[in-house]
Amino acid sequence: MYKKVYEEWLTSPYYDEETKAELRAIDGDEKEIEDRFFQPLEFGTAGMRGVIGAGINRINKYIVRKATQGFANYIKTTEKASYSIVIAYDSRYKSKEFAKEAALVMAANGIKAYIFTDLRTTPELSFSVRRLKADGGIMITASHNPPEYNGYKVYGEDGCQLVPHLADQLVHAVEGITDLNKIQLIEENQAMDQGLFEWIDEDLDKAYIDMVKTMSRRPALFAKYPEYKVVYSPLHGTGGMAVTRTLDELGFKGLIPVKEQMVPDHNFTTVPMPNPEDVKAFSLGLKYAEESGAELAIATDPDCDRVGLVVKAKDGSYVPLNGNQIGALLTNYLLASYDSLPKNPVVISTIVTSGLARAVAEHYGAEYEETLTGFKFIGEKIRQFEDGSKSFIIGFEESYGYLAGTEVRDKDAVSASMLVIEMALHYKEQGKTVLEGLEEIYEKLGYYKEDLHALTLKGVEGMEEIQRIIKSFRSEPLKQIGGKNVKQIMDCLDSEKTGLPKSNVLKYILEDGSWVAVRPSGTEPKLKFYFSVKASSAEGAQLGLEELKADILSKL
Repeated sequence: MYKKVYEEWLTSPYYDEETKAELRAIDGDEKEIEDRFFQPLEFGTAGMRGVIGAGINRINKYIVRKATQGFANYIKTTEKASYSIVIAYDSRYKSKEFAKEAALVMAANGIKAYIFTDLRTTPELSFSVRRLKADGGIMITASHNPPEYNGYKVYGEDGCQLVPHLADQLVHAVEGITDLNKIQLIEENQAMDQGLFEWIDEDLDKAYIDMVKTMSRRPALFAKYPEYKVVYSPLHGTGGMAVTRTLDELGFKGLIPVKEQMVPDHNFTTVPMPNPEDVKAFSLGLKYAEESGAELAIATDPDCDRVGLVVKAKDGSYVPLNGNQIGALLTNYLLASYDSLPKNPVVISTIVTSGLARAVAEHYGAEYEETLTGFKFIGEKIRQFEDGSKSFIIGFEESYGYLAGTEVRDKDAVSASMLVIEMALHYKEQGKTVLEGLEEIYEKLGYYKEDLHALTLKGVEGMEEIQRIIKSFRSEPLKQIGGKNVKQIMDCLDSEKTGLPKSNVLKYILEDGSWVAVRPSGTEPKLKFYFSVKASSAEGAQLGLEELKADILSKL
């Protein structure tokens, strides 16, 4: 079957010569042909990501057109006099080309496309959908994936990625596009003449930056300590303009940009992987930090929805913080910044986030809610609170995504970078380092340790192996992990019991409150194992973590 589709792409006049030349080059390589054509690139609840290239299991302009035609059909199921969409893109290979293809398909369907003239961040896209009162948004990005990837993220009218029941409708609409030749397309000049294509100017940049600055709890701190140095890198992505402009307008003089990485580069030449979760992404930034004596090194991923942090210790060494630690620190900082908490304050995180977040929230008298992994679920909660029932303080995921404020409905590394620096300056005002602030939290609430192990399995066989492994965990439930009895198994396929949307996630909760969770990644060919422990000392927590990991990994 896959060979037939391959031949169709080689012979149909719909596909351009560049595409056909790429496919002719793999003639005779049956494994490569199968991988490109054995199934369509999956359009899931978070959109799609894939390796750039020709084929139905790759991302290319034809697959972008298909996704966009499906999205257009989905948007037009609601009858309105007019429709509009906002489109942004990051620094990846072909991002602007894919964004323009999406805009022209939308325009051909009578949906006005607002498209940025240059690369912009994911949070600004979310903000712009809301500000322009559009019917949705598209972000062309593969986030922190390797350079050979690109992707397509979809947003609803509230600037949030679609929650499952809406995403299912969109997936159905996309899957309904079976003949790529019939997708509607229009020329740019024609679309502009009809008022269906508009390049976005810098007014939205100003509105977004102004909004971010309003989230500062102590804005006077930024100009107070000009000697406080912070190294920053956008890792060749979109964050350079937004992060530096925000801090400059707040009067912060201590920012040291990593010059080589301020330049957009789809090859991400100076980093092994453009992922701030990986300390290797900080290699060049830490050289800057050591040379300058900076207190912090910050890095944002290519679409600037995640931020990583490395902090200077008293002995001059640099210590990376994980996403749980950053989230707990920001939660603690924001809650402590109020003389009187707003009505019914709430902190939101996920079922694979450290228990430290709950402990911090409850310490200050705030409610704590958990969702499935995926920031759309946090955005959905924020929408529910628009009736004034609760005051949203912060939402975050352990995967380095944070949001304070409600005018963006996705992770926002621009505002998070600002708040991390502000928090660090507040600790400086108290004569403390960020690490000392974290230690204070541990001493007060217990020592929490977390880790993540990702098993990468690519291709057809890899997908089958991921499903086999998680099926085995489900069919043969563990009774003990790391010498500790399993108290509860939370199977998120059973939504009646969990109260959460159905999801392929298993969480083992142990008798001492430690837990292990396993889930397939929604965006990469990975099976992820999450570990969390709590103990009365840092040493005890580390030992408990090692025991959990060793036991689980031995079963693989």
